Amino acid sequence: MPLPDKIANKPVLRAGLGAYHKAFTELTTDRALGMAEGPIPWTAINAYGYRHGYTEDEFDRLVAIITGLDNAYLKHRNNKQKKTMGKSHGSLSKSKMRQK
Repeated sequence: MPLPDKIANKPVLRAGLGAYHKAFTELTTDRALGMAEGPIPWTAINAYGYRHGYTEDEFDRLVAIITGLDNAYLKHRNNKQKKTMGKSHGSLSKSKMRQK
């Protein structure tokens, strides 16, 4: 059985970016959850950088990369949620119209 296209053609990280991907996946568990997902708190990034021995310059880069990834992730999730809500609102309206 062939691999799904998303797996077969997955993006390849440039050398040196694996540590940031790992940091993002670990830090994403610290985000606040409520009506919607919140951003990764700066305090979580700070604790991660401290725990893993990042220097000041490395830490600044870590914050910039994690914040950029997080913004892209939240934008993607928000767009996906809007599409899902639009579909459910459309279905709801049609079902209400059928009842009348």
